[in-house]
Amino acid sequence: MNPLILSLICLILVAASGNFLSFVKNNKTSLYLSLIPSTYILIYGFYLTLGPVDLYEDGTKNFFIRNPKEKELPIVFILLKFYQYILIIVGAVFSYLFVRYLKK
Repeated sequence: MNPLILSLICLILVAASGNFLSFVKNNKTSLYLSLIPSTYILIYGFYLTLGPVDLYEDGTKNFFIRNPKEKELPIVFILLKFYQYILIIVGAVFSYLFVRYLKK
């Protein structure tokens, strides 16, 4: 599985566990299960920021290779510039929340 796809799946899982936060914070097993994807997206966000991978550059190259007649990128590609920072923020916030609830 591609790490990008896995990070999207983990982002959805963290959003779902954040939506059911009242249930998650009262159940220790669900806290541990929710901590795994939030930690993964935090680590993957740091890897994207500090590592050799540039999602925006790779995405634009692939888009223009597949669509040679296009002159401009779709607006959705702006998200690729900020995706790593979104992962870091969401991963840090929810990892902190889940660890704090585990300590209680």
